[in-house]
Amino acid sequence: MKPVKPLAAFLVLFVLHQSLSEVGADLIAETCAKTTNPDLCATSLRSDPRGASAKDAKALTHIMYDLVLSNSKDTLAQVQKLLGGSPDPGLTSSLTICKSGYDSIVSDKIPNALKNLDSSSYVTATSLMSDAMFLAQICERTLSTGPAVPKSPLADENTKVINLSDIAMRLTASLG
Repeated sequence: MKPVKPLAAFLVLFVLHQSLSEVGADLIAETCAKTTNPDLCATSLRSDPRGASAKDAKALTHIMYDLVLSNSKDTLAQVQKLLGGSPDPGLTSSLTICKSGYDSIVSDKIPNALKNLDSSSYVTATSLMSDAMFLAQICERTLSTGPAVPKSPLADENTKVINLSDIAMRLTASLG
């Protein structure tokens, strides 16, 4: 028997890798079709290197939870930055509500949702993700109402957390 030539072995591995990547892409499209925002879902999952190699919808859902957590942490950091520089008492009050909500999302809601997702407690995981979405909605409503704030300074950040949370909830619901 002749030894396998390095170039031939490389080509075989390359073709296998490409096939696996295509399977991951199909799984992403199929999984995201179950959401109300399949484009954002697919774009978000494809932006994470783990998305292409995810073996099933539960793994993709876990990645989505991680994305919600990451975006929530970024939003919390932005809230804290705005709080540090706000001389307006009305804005400070609204940002304090946002800080409390995002503290809960980051330290409680998403970590516990992840634990429940991992243990296949999908109803509880969905409920916790719903709580996270609701807290982000409260932040946005608080910042975008009233005469003190003409436009929410966190509109984009809150909208992203809300939309990703909604996707995560729908992905979770499709598992059970």
